Amino acid sequence: MLDPESILWTGKYLVVGESKTLDYYLHVIDPESETLIKTMGKDVFGPGEISTAYQLEKGKSVNEIWVYDHTQKLIALFDLESPDELYQKAFRQPQNMYLATDIRWFSDDKLICRLADGDDKYVLYDTLGNQLTTYGTWSQLIADPSLPPNVIKSVHQGRTSFNPAQKKYVLGGRFRDFIEILDLSSGEIISTRGPEHVIPAFVVDYSAGYPMAQFTDRSLSSYYMDIIAGDEYIYALYFGKSADLYYKNGELSKEIFVFDYDGKLVKTYTLDYSLVSLAVDEENRRFFGISSDEDPNVVVFDF
Repeated sequence: MLDPESILWTGKYLVVGESKTLDYYLHVIDPESETLIKTMGKDVFGPGEISTAYQLEKGKSVNEIWVYDHTQKLIALFDLESPDELYQKAFRQPQNMYLATDIRWFSDDKLICRLADGDDKYVLYDTLGNQLTTYGTWSQLIADPSLPPNVIKSVHQGRTSFNPAQKKYVLGGRFRDFIEILDLSSGEIISTRGPEHVIPAFVVDYSAGYPMAQFTDRSLSSYYMDIIAGDEYIYALYFGKSADLYYKNGELSKEIFVFDYDGKLVKTYTLDYSLVSLAVDEENRRFFGISSDEDPNVVVFDF
């Protein structure tokens, strides 16, 4: 693996996604035999090819996954047991859905996402690109009416996960230690702050031609590095330290915080290996992760 960044447990296979590659973005692994089964997700922009594998999502069966390719503005379906190395089909974002990011399937004809610009936090679209519902606003998170919404959004950026059985969409903050839980059945958003409950210091920077948050602390802490919306609980991979430690000695997240869907912390786990990304097998009580050392690999923990 060249630069693995994401990992997914389908219920049968482990799938590792690369952030950059020389040939293929996806590695399919059998965790029982600890063997690489195949590689797929051919690089570049040809038919059936992808250009990133940052975000992975389960399909309807244990043999399928969806890969979100934000560069090509599409979500691609892969059959892990197909001899084909290309995706089977893809949903391409319509022009009126162009600003949608972090897209995940809510149902066969609806998608839940965030937006690259604007004050709306979470948006439900149909497959024609029509906005159906919006949930919450970014301006509610910082009580300063002078701040543009996309500045507040960038302060609250992070990883997301969706559980279709629970109908819950969750966000774990990278630079602010918070978790939000959106209940798509009721529209209610539960926000959990902490453990430090800090807003990072920043100024509004216009050098790109539009306002963005520029963090002023060079030793800025990173908090929730990954998050999984499980069938029973939410699992958050927590760091809580400066990213300088990662660049100096490869140290990253060694703690997993477990929350219920009311946002209450119910358990913590401390690992003996630091991770970049997390996957969870709730049925067999296993954590899977990508190690953060110079030669990254897949590691397994029983819990």
